[in-house]
Amino acid sequence: MHAAVLHDFGGTPRFAEFPEPEPGEGEALVRVTAAALTPLARWVASDRDFSRGREVPFVCGTEGIGRLEDGTRVSFGVTRPPFGTMAEFAIAPKRLCTPIPDEVDDVTAAAMMNPGLSAWSALSWGAKLRPGETVLVLGGTGVAGKTAIQIAKLLGAGRVVAAGRNERVLTTLGEYGADLTVSLDQTEESLADAFREAAGQSGYDVVLDYLWGRPAQVLLEALPRRFMVTSEIRYLQLGSSAGTEITLRANALRRTGVTMGAGAPPPIDFLRDLQSTVLGHAASGVVRVDTETVPLADVAAAWRRDVPGRRFVVIP
Repeated sequence: MHAAVLHDFGGTPRFAEFPEPEPGEGEALVRVTAAALTPLARWVASDRDFSRGREVPFVCGTEGIGRLEDGTRVSFGVTRPPFGTMAEFAIAPKRLCTPIPDEVDDVTAAAMMNPGLSAWSALSWGAKLRPGETVLVLGGTGVAGKTAIQIAKLLGAGRVVAAGRNERVLTTLGEYGADLTVSLDQTEESLADAFREAAGQSGYDVVLDYLWGRPAQVLLEALPRRFMVTSEIRYLQLGSSAGTEITLRANALRRTGVTMGAGAPPPIDFLRDLQSTVLGHAASGVVRVDTETVPLADVAAAWRRDVPGRRFVVIP
């Protein structure tokens, strides 16, 4: 079969031939129809912490849309190394092959699965967002951030503040539900002031951080100190595209009411039920993601491109 094959960690996958997978016990063979090029797919190909024991060469891609041998159209993921989803065929645990609604097309389903499920589960399961609360999305100009803005509003957030680095995309975020935007392209002092001003009198209740690095450090230092903390700021650390490390004073969390984590992963059954909900909203256009389809043969060129706010979907 043809596939996007990685030969060197940190390199670019190439369109090449690769042995076709044979399903084992509890696995299904899937004819792939669409596979999203996600940040996770890139991390697995460049960071051994995310590679889960993979050794090169292996097929890139962590999730996709396809058809089972009986014709059932499903979403699937968690493929067994060295196989991945950016190929003509893939294998996946049968329990993680979930039928998808007829109303949503393959490309939309592939593009929405990762950002939609992660944002919805982070807000509802991890942060336990309550109606009327204020959400800050760090990284609002990326695909995940734009999706999180929409879902936060759908779940009843009173205000959504979006912070991002891409000025062009930042100006469009009102169309996705952002009430206020903060440009990260400014000095640390002015950025801290912007974070405080955007927080308003009530402050932030939930922070979804897809960036970490400098934006997170400035934000955490900028939060007002409160000696009598009566409410918490639920801070979920979900990505690190702006840096993997920060330096923080010890009292930056203690005196601001911040509780921080990545959010406990929800049960599989929760995610399976959530998938239908997310894809239903995608089918109706209530939650949308900007996509660009890429032939599998052009995967190397797509891998080297970066279009903020747009999800590439590979078509075998």
